[in-house]
Amino acid sequence: MSTMHTNSRDIVEMTTRILVQLQQEPGRGSSEWPGVTMQQLRVMMILYADGPTRVSVLARKLNVSTPTVTGILDRLVKQELTYRADDPRDRRVVLNALTDHGRHVIEHLQPLDSDRLHRAISSLSDEERSDVMQALSRLIDAVESTTNTSD
Repeated sequence: MSTMHTNSRDIVEMTTRILVQLQQEPGRGSSEWPGVTMQQLRVMMILYADGPTRVSVLARKLNVSTPTVTGILDRLVKQELTYRADDPRDRRVVLNALTDHGRHVIEHLQPLDSDRLHRAISSLSDEERSDVMQALSRLIDAVESTTNTSD
């Protein structure tokens, strides 16, 4: 097995791709909504979960720069999936939020196709399944520990 240099951003991107693929009906294209990238979908999911959010907070959660998030949001605004508004508590602050259409897109993602995931996992060797299980267990522990210590 070759050693591959990976960073956390690569792992997050791969995990997101798996989840998006499992939320699509078999035979559909790479996205149920043409023009929506993985990063855009991640931004939309954060906005759905957290509500109106500053660019700096989105950048921190995505582990990318604020200019990167601004570009993602620019494209989402053009697609009428998000909008920008002044923070009512501080007009100097701009908040980003989902439009009704953006909220509809997130709410109507297909449920995870667990049968498809089961078939994919079954196609792995015993050793590969064991490696995946160990890695996922460590990842769950890491996620739970950051959940308990964040914000």
